[in-house]
Amino acid sequence: MSLLDQFEVQFNELSHGAITDGELSELQPVELAGIVNQEITRFQNQLSPSEKVETISIALSPHDHKRLAKFENLLVDGLENLLRKSGELKRIDSISQTTIKIIKDSNLETGVAKTVPVITFESPLETYFEETEIIEITQTRVFVLDINGLRKDLQPGIYTIGRGTDVDIQINDPGISRKHLSIQVNEKVTVTDLNSTNGTFLGTEKVTELLVEDSITFRVGVTEISIVSELR
Repeated sequence: MSLLDQFEVQFNELSHGAITDGELSELQPVELAGIVNQEITRFQNQLSPSEKVETISIALSPHDHKRLAKFENLLVDGLENLLRKSGELKRIDSISQTTIKIIKDSNLETGVAKTVPVITFESPLETYFEETEIIEITQTRVFVLDINGLRKDLQPGIYTIGRGTDVDIQINDPGISRKHLSIQVNEKVTVTDLNSTNGTFLGTEKVTELLVEDSITFRVGVTEISIVSELR
């Protein structure tokens, strides 16, 4: 039996099947487990060993949040247990201490959930001494992509972002096209909208191309994306 099946069986037993009924448009607990499982796969593929997932907030529509509120503790315990077991099986140390939060998002429609992970990065700087001479650490400029707290270093090249499965970076947001935009990285970063349905926005302005020299934050769907320049 898969971990998702175990979650569903255990939840139904502990809740006495109280929430198995409902409209097709309403979220079921096992669907939340499926969303968390997708995040686990994303962490496994994208996080470096020095990054840890502190929390995963699951945003629900007002209707779904109200419907599931009385089962919140049961949901949180089951989803955190899913994280622990998946982390052990897949050897993902970054989720060994992750906690789950259930929050309400008035911008979401019934049946739609959004995950917001918070990632911490542990990289203590070191100073090396050789007798009385200080050896300085050479710093290089790195562009970092930040999506809902999930950070990824951008190496030179071209990345595609969207909701579909044939992109380099997948975002679970119904307002994003299957292939929404591309990010080209060299000495600078160029963000190009790929004729998406709902567009790419810098503040309230709809844009087709952005040139990033230092740092910038823009929006696709309900997801904010930041690109920041760091010295390391």
